[in-house]
Amino acid sequence: METRAWIWNGSIVPELTSLPLPELREHDVLVKIRAIGICATDLHIMKRSAIFAEPPYALGHEAAGEVIKVGGAVTRVRVGDRCTLDPSIGCGSCNACLSGDKHQCVRNREYGINQSGFWQEYVVIPENNLYILPESIGYDEASQCETIHVCLGGMDKVQLRGGERAIIIGDGPTGLFFARLCRLMGASHVTVAGSRKKRLELALAYGADEAFSIREKDALSVVEERSFDVVIEAVGKAETIQLAQKLVANKGRVLLFGLPEHKVEFDVMDLILREITCIGSANAPRVWPRVIELLASERISVAPMITDRFPYEQLDQAIACAFAGGQERIKVIVENNG
Repeated sequence: METRAWIWNGSIVPELTSLPLPELREHDVLVKIRAIGICATDLHIMKRSAIFAEPPYALGHEAAGEVIKVGGAVTRVRVGDRCTLDPSIGCGSCNACLSGDKHQCVRNREYGINQSGFWQEYVVIPENNLYILPESIGYDEASQCETIHVCLGGMDKVQLRGGERAIIIGDGPTGLFFARLCRLMGASHVTVAGSRKKRLELALAYGADEAFSIREKDALSVVEERSFDVVIEAVGKAETIQLAQKLVANKGRVLLFGLPEHKVEFDVMDLILREITCIGSANAPRVWPRVIELLASERISVAPMITDRFPYEQLDQAIACAFAGGQERIKVIVENNG
């Protein structure tokens, strides 16, 4: 069986072609992809500012779909189930996998990162990488479960406590989700520092107490140095990572989430003397069930973030749209309703 797929060949314009699907093994599931989220990481890969594998292959690690066929030993899902897809695959037998940290497996693979991903009409995936969706969650919203899960995993690592002050540097989708999660987890004051008006307005709607543009104002002129118990860096630029260190309080925590294109210098003496904890976070396999609950209970809403939609046949236009950016654009979704 073959599937239509949009392939990254090394340029910023993907090409629609056909790929052979692997054989369905006993614990595998054939899924028809119904919704795809275009992630900033996809764009970084296409610009070659973050290379995890060499082209050609299909990108895409944010997706939801419908179960079409199951292997003979599959027990968790059935044909017709609506699911969101976890793109991370471990070997299943090493210490990292057995302890629930498959993303730290030395043989870890990830759809759309270092192997062909979800920019396909159909995909064969292990049953344990699927999470069943209630009817109340649409495919478009479910495509963002992957994004929410990395944010929720980061919050678990930084261990924000009720009453603490938090600031998020970055107003992309992850920055907005972080703002919402900080509010849900009891922060006494949530600040978002970003650069786009519509996103900053949405940050306030998601529960931030304060949101300002670092393009218009110097951050240290708006907030005090060393005034936040938790600082979440969700941009990945040297200047914003260094800003995070300036904003964190003594004995505070900095969550490093944004992926920098180059090495970044830290003031290590300052880290030591002020006893600052720096935490890196990129993946969190254990939190997927909680993501479904957050969406189903409407404690997190994805719909306000979706600004652009394209049919599967126009995925190349969706990519161009995402690259174009703009003040009003937040999340681009590709839908396959055929």
